[in-house]
Amino acid sequence: MKIIISNINLFILTSFPIFALIIRGWVSSILFLCLSISLFYLVKNQSFKYSIFQEEFSKKNNLLLLIVLAFLLPIISIFLTSLGKFRFNGGDFDGPSRYLFAIIFLFFLLRYKLNIGRFLIFSISLMPITTFLLINVVEKKGWASALPRTTIYFIDPITFGSLCLSFGLLGLTLLSEKQRNNWVYIWFGLSMLSGFYLSISSESRTGWLAVPIIFFLLLKVRLGISYLKTLIISTILISITSVVLYQSSEIVKNRFNQVTQEISSYQWNEGNNSTSIGERISYIRMGWHLILQKPLTGWANLDFTPQIESPEFSKFATPSTRLGVKGGGFHNEFINNGVKYGIPGIFFTILLFLGPAIFFFKVLKMHSTNRYAILGIVYVTAQAISSLSYQVLDFKFTASLYALMIVTLAYSALNDYKLNIASHTNNNC
Repeated sequence: MKIIISNINLFILTSFPIFALIIRGWVSSILFLCLSISLFYLVKNQSFKYSIFQEEFSKKNNLLLLIVLAFLLPIISIFLTSLGKFRFNGGDFDGPSRYLFAIIFLFFLLRYKLNIGRFLIFSISLMPITTFLLINVVEKKGWASALPRTTIYFIDPITFGSLCLSFGLLGLTLLSEKQRNNWVYIWFGLSMLSGFYLSISSESRTGWLAVPIIFFLLLKVRLGISYLKTLIISTILISITSVVLYQSSEIVKNRFNQVTQEISSYQWNEGNNSTSIGERISYIRMGWHLILQKPLTGWANLDFTPQIESPEFSKFATPSTRLGVKGGGFHNEFINNGVKYGIPGIFFTILLFLGPAIFFFKVLKMHSTNRYAILGIVYVTAQAISSLSYQVLDFKFTASLYALMIVTLAYSALNDYKLNIASHTNNNC
């Protein structure tokens, strides 16, 4: 079944990345708009039925069940762990509900076969450029005035830098494609450079380890050479790039030197570990202890202050470090959700990244030049690596952004694969 939606409306539906780091509430507003439009057409055309849902996902597009199950698990897990504690808080379901809304939007896209690919690519590449051009126009308040690091007023510099890096890597991925003219190369190059510049100027190291992994992936996909040759070439390129950045950027040099110094100076059983990396190590240690105490239900809506004030933790964690986890979380998506919701929290966090990753890799295996599958792998990899040093999906707008990015890229990847099959079939006839 098809419906007629103008190009302007298709662009609006895929415009969620453009002002994500400039306008507060932009991504969530677009998500709610997508949800409203989806429900309107699905209900109007009597398509909002389980039998039709089952037909679209289980029979026609069963690979997408990897994403559907991954997106349903957070809200199910939170409900069950809340039931186990007999404590329910509506705020716990706010972020995870965004994944449910995204599933409905994906169902709408599948049902009405909308061609959103080119609009999505434009919006993704436009996001870093828009942020670069407008960030100094936005009023300096909140986070933007609290720290001498580049960010926007409603986002901490860690999240800001992580997202800029992710979209800079998406720009690099698009730049690595064969384009029809030089202007397209220039556009994607500007997108990449804007994202990387903003990430570096934010002084956030979150997600940096994703860069060599994505370099390796892009070289393997674009050149089609052996894994050994890809590893050698990617290692050389990363080494050269790292040396150039280290020598040319004081921010990169200082942040890299801090990493080595903070890791080597961490004391496991005593001392003051109040450094950026030192606190993260201590957060993980405290978090794991709390998870083991309540492995099935977690500590969401419960007070764990007495536990973290124990002498066992005071040996390696200062009072400010122990207090920091209550206000800023555990700076690790897996540990943070594990503390809140127990082992189910760790499990659904793993699947939030693993489910989409498996989907995109399977599509790429069937269709080796599928640009949307490659973009999906790059985005999931960047966010998964970032989640090791910060809770990147713990905020409503980041959950909304991740949900929309995954469903639109997944739908476009599957649609591109089907068009490729149809093209080969017609050529063979």
